Amino acid sequence: MTLGGSIKRLRKERALTQEQLAEALNVSAQAVSKWETGVSCPDAGLLPQLALTLNTTMDRLFDFDRARIDREVEALVRESVPLRETPERAEAFYRAALERYPNHEVLLNCLLMVIPDERFEEKLEIGERLLACTGDDEIRYDVLRLLALSCHARGEDGLAEHYLSGMPELYFLKNELAAVIRRGPARLAEIKKAEDVCLGTLLDMLSLRAETEPDAAERCRGIAHGLLDLYGTLPEHRDQAARLRERFHV
Repeated sequence: MTLGGSIKRLRKERALTQEQLAEALNVSAQAVSKWETGVSCPDAGLLPQLALTLNTTMDRLFDFDRARIDREVEALVRESVPLRETPERAEAFYRAALERYPNHEVLLNCLLMVIPDERFEEKLEIGERLLACTGDDEIRYDVLRLLALSCHARGEDGLAEHYLSGMPELYFLKNELAAVIRRGPARLAEIKKAEDVCLGTLLDMLSLRAETEPDAAERCRGIAHGLLDLYGTLPEHRDQAARLRERFHV
């Protein structure tokens, strides 16, 4: 809905005539009429008083529904997941989505995820912009993670340490706590998420240990094999186990 349409709708909700609204704002009734028909717009300095007179918020005045936008963005992100196997396609998808939802933090974070490290300066600019404006800890920590990894890939470990220092120590998983608190199917769902995360992390650490301690490589590979053999016997984890086998060549 246009600003003029919102003014008209909200004015009628308040049972005000154009003349009454004009008098409250110290403007002419003709000015109000022009706003509502889209011929002109209120001066920016008048908008707070207009919202107050119409007993509304600036967001509602401009028909800005953050909850609806977030739901639509969440649906787009779900749709985009298969595209991430081809980063170029995923990047094009996120850029198109950002034209519709400019500067949306979730979409910018997704874009940051698929931009290759070769375009480091661009990644750094987007990441720093997100860090400066986001109030969402999940996005902040993901940005710090992505920038730290990108810096490391360029051999800039000092800068990588800078971003790493902004991340909290891990004391517990949210899924771990949720599994304790919840019951029934909800508990099982949280257990599965925690198991998936923990196994992926453990395999990462085994792989790094094998690189760091060549003498331990065979033992690490044996442990990884054993974990995946056990993990893959559970039906709900079979697909994840197959993906992890392919990822770690186990």
